[in-house]
Amino acid sequence: MDTDAPPPRNDDNGLPEDITGLEHADGTREEYAALWQRLRQSDNATDAAFSPDDAWSDLSERIDPAPASDRRASDRSARQRAADAAPRRMRRWRAVASVAVLIAFAVGIGLWAARPVAVETARGEQRTVTLPDGSVAELNGATTITYPRGFTSLPWIGHEARQVTLQGEAFFAVEPAARSFQVDTDNARIGVYGTAFNVRMRDPGERLVTEVTLASGQVQVHGLPESSSVHLDEAGLQSRVIGRRPPTPPEPVEVDQVAAWRQGGFSVRNAPLPDVLRDLEAQFGVPIRLGVPAARTDSMTLHYRRVERLEAVLRDIALVQDMQYRKLGDGYELIPLDDSASESP
Repeated sequence: MDTDAPPPRNDDNGLPEDITGLEHADGTREEYAALWQRLRQSDNATDAAFSPDDAWSDLSERIDPAPASDRRASDRSARQRAADAAPRRMRRWRAVASVAVLIAFAVGIGLWAARPVAVETARGEQRTVTLPDGSVAELNGATTITYPRGFTSLPWIGHEARQVTLQGEAFFAVEPAARSFQVDTDNARIGVYGTAFNVRMRDPGERLVTEVTLASGQVQVHGLPESSSVHLDEAGLQSRVIGRRPPTPPEPVEVDQVAAWRQGGFSVRNAPLPDVLRDLEAQFGVPIRLGVPAARTDSMTLHYRRVERLEAVLRDIALVQDMQYRKLGDGYELIPLDDSASESP
């Protein structure tokens, strides 16, 4: 198909030259010319009445009826709202984060406060501890005390009693207060309101003994589980809780002898030899073995205002028990006199 064909040509009257082929139709040439003229006028009127710009504007309004200025204002308002919302969201997140941090801090403080304080001394070590209420506990060797931090169950919530748990030996000087002071061992409970006293608790495995000696004030001694109690109301009175039996009746003792360890001394009263050796180990930090059956030994009462050398005490024990002692690599051993494999010191 030829796409370069020239456009149709018109005659002098504006009619297409091809209209001449209509001469043999029913109408005359003049009629066809008039008809053609009217058609051209109609096309020109249509062209004049139609505006592409107006059509696009009308179509645009149909798609988005808001004026362009309104749309721009709406876009600015949306951007402003988004910009204003961001700081508000940030402030909310910061508030939530701050509350979370405060909650975590409070929980941490609660957990920290709920954990009891434990103070422990090694064998041969002595230590003085000031408790939250100002009371003082002097610890002998191989001793552990535990107590609630600040004597509270939770921050600012106090226990009904100022409670201390003891394993070993300690001398307490208790500050008076509205709340009672309480010392618990594995088999005894000592109730106090303001006094000074010594507590010795040893567990040799065969029998559990708690010994309470009053230096001043008053204490109430209970066996555990709860049983009858003994009231000590004079300085120098002592009561013992042996195993799970009730406390023994008060009996007088020398407080300076019982608490001689505080000044570097040593004292036991009517104690089995294995208990004596365990007390020496705890106070001086040196292992001491018993090379004979405990049943072949006697109970002992010893008192030293001050011990300069442990061997001096061992020599006295060996003399009373008809034994001898020898030095080992890490400590000492008590053996029979007739032990030929040993060397007498």
